[in-house]
Amino acid sequence: MKTKTEIVLEVLKYLAIIAAIGFSIECGAQILSFVTSFINRDWAERTYGAEPVWFQIRETNHWYYIQLMSMIIATSAIKAWIWYLIFDLLQKIQLKSPFSLFVTKRLERISYMLFSVWLVMTLIGKSYSHNLMKATGIELPGKYISHEYFFIAGIVFILSQIIKRGIEMQEENQLTV
Repeated sequence: MKTKTEIVLEVLKYLAIIAAIGFSIECGAQILSFVTSFINRDWAERTYGAEPVWFQIRETNHWYYIQLMSMIIATSAIKAWIWYLIFDLLQKIQLKSPFSLFVTKRLERISYMLFSVWLVMTLIGKSYSHNLMKATGIELPGKYISHEYFFIAGIVFILSQIIKRGIEMQEENQLTV
């Protein structure tokens, strides 16, 4: 019979793969909307997740539109990849010895990916939004600037370092015994 921890991790594993698939679909829809906007704008406006402000920017300046869509697509792709990394971590974790170098390396990688989402959304997005406002007068909604990814990246990185130190201490203990 499975323990409560095993059941929770199993559920989280399925939720992680669902999130990875969801963000992949979102990314695909954004790519589809971007590509088809040059062929059939009316159809592109009706695709899943398309926002009117995108096409308002497209009408004003194609270069700003390409930059915006590149930023949005990159962010969605990174989010999908993060959830896949979490799924892979949950898939390969061994509950008999959960603290391993694989776990710390994977957590560090996830924290770096979260940090890159923050970079794309906040630093690049804020700069882009400022330049867009100056050039066209169009203001982007605040959802393209997000600080919580920086906070979460920090927490995940700290946890990975704590686990890494625990592994080092465990190895030292085994050597002294």
